[in-house]
Amino acid sequence: MATNYASILGIQNKWAPILFAVLYFIIMIWYLIQAVRKRAFVYAGLALFSAMRVVSFSLRAAIASNHHNAAFNRQMATAYEILYNIGFFSLLLSAYRLLHDRRRLAQMDKARNGLQRALSGLHRGRFVELLLLAAIVLGAVGGAFALGTDTGRTRVGDRLTSASTYILLAVTLFVVLLTFLLISLERALRRTGTPSPLGASSHHALLVFIALLLLLRILYFAATVHQRANGQPTPASQASSTVKQTAQANEHLWYPLAALAELLAVLLFLSGGLVPLRAMFANARRGAGGYANGNEKAPGMGAGAGPGAGGVGAPGGVHNGAGAAV
Repeated sequence: MATNYASILGIQNKWAPILFAVLYFIIMIWYLIQAVRKRAFVYAGLALFSAMRVVSFSLRAAIASNHHNAAFNRQMATAYEILYNIGFFSLLLSAYRLLHDRRRLAQMDKARNGLQRALSGLHRGRFVELLLLAAIVLGAVGGAFALGTDTGRTRVGDRLTSASTYILLAVTLFVVLLTFLLISLERALRRTGTPSPLGASSHHALLVFIALLLLLRILYFAATVHQRANGQPTPASQASSTVKQTAQANEHLWYPLAALAELLAVLLFLSGGLVPLRAMFANARRGAGGYANGNEKAPGMGAGAGPGAGGVGAPGGVHNGAGAAV
């Protein structure tokens, strides 16, 4: 008997994924432009994440339109499962690199405080990147196995998917910890009166919201990932009448706790001045401020640089505005 993969994945609504695909396409174009013009890794990572979400939500819409088609293509369902699950790494890595860049801009490497040195040491390593790479590999292999027809391979796929999810959870908790540490250190530097290219207090609120939204998303998956083995239908178990619908396959929970949480986190990165640019690092090396908040200007900022030009200026009036190369 042919397998209904739409039913397995709990996909029914076809208009919601279309809306998300359109929104992510617009966001992808914006971040691509910002990545080229402002040459910031964070924007490039967000553009990659948005592109993966455009593809995955397009696949989800196609799957939803074939919800009652028992002969639906397995390869498309597998591609959706893999792309969506591993795509989260790009958003998580962008958040991590945002904290990394802000730490560098605050010149915490030179700090004497033990907590500041510890934070700097954690950021300089490649530990987080290696963990995310492991999560990608495990998630991709697990997603391919989990939708198979062989019961043994399906169980292996479930275990690999669970391992990938728990690794992402660990990295997310680490990012949340780093967020609060960085905020406390930035505020401490501001209280000392030391000239530093730090953002406004509103940026700290945005950093907290981004971290909490990422945590909400991964906690939802970590809390429900085990349910596939305990009742979520698979090609090997779909014929059983005892199969129950699980939280992860429930669109009423999945959209607000996963899809919407990711989208809101991506939108928060759009805040001006939140993401450090290359010009800021160049100015910091020359002893100039890197962040410019509202109408404030960093030391050495040229008259032509303002919020409309990326908010950053270099000595002598050179700024990182539309298309300016630094």
